[in-house]
Amino acid sequence: MFATDNNAPCTIEPVCGKPSGTQSIERAANILREIASYNDQGLRLSDLSTILKLERPTIHRILSCLVREGLVMQDPVTRHYMLGHGLFELGLTAATQFKLKTLCRPSMARLAEATGEMAFLTIRSNRDAISIERVEGMRPVNAPVIEIGVHRPLGVGAGSLALMMLLPDDEISRLCDLNAKRLIKYGGLSTPKLLKIIRQSQDIGYAVHDGNLIPGFSGVGTVINDHKGAPLCALSVTLVCDSISTAKHQEIISLLRQESRTIQNLIYQSGGLMN
Repeated sequence: MFATDNNAPCTIEPVCGKPSGTQSIERAANILREIASYNDQGLRLSDLSTILKLERPTIHRILSCLVREGLVMQDPVTRHYMLGHGLFELGLTAATQFKLKTLCRPSMARLAEATGEMAFLTIRSNRDAISIERVEGMRPVNAPVIEIGVHRPLGVGAGSLALMMLLPDDEISRLCDLNAKRLIKYGGLSTPKLLKIIRQSQDIGYAVHDGNLIPGFSGVGTVINDHKGAPLCALSVTLVCDSISTAKHQEIISLLRQESRTIQNLIYQSGGLMN
């Protein structure tokens, strides 16, 4: 059972005479993002203080507010903070305003049928990537690391890699440094290894990885742009194997590009994704 308390209204007092307003909102948003990045095990108060370089009393005040509002919950045994039910409810409400999954699902179904493998739709969230939709092929797979809604460091996974490889070099380096400690859990992945994989994908013009990125899985991915031409999300195919031949990933990227064009045309015709 997680601790929540919605009986009291949430207010954040000014700290050291500074205005609470936008600064407090920014800090709360940063706390939520960090918790999301580690949400499989949660974070302690001391962890958040170290990561965000904020005093513990400041972090504690904001966390107490977020807990009261149901946006964060705390495990009473481990004392780790995790995302709360309130964010899930807000996410369900927000999801009804967007067409992205609806537009992409037919293409994903065709990809899964043509390849016999899993098709994924992935978006970027700050320094993370999140798969928001999955269509399974002939072999259903139960693997927590590729489940829907799981935050992964940007660059880990074919769709995530596709989104990262298009960024400027200095931004890629910054994100790798930010995620360095988290990369280790992916088969001992390190910043140099990830940078090498990114460079290889940049050289061939699309994202491709083998089991060195996510042990036991290989993938191919490409980016879908919005109606203004900016990267919006990534479409990818994941295979349950440690490596795939060049001929195979060229076959898959051809299918991915075809379906990406189809989705982008639908986005252009609708003038965006808002209903």
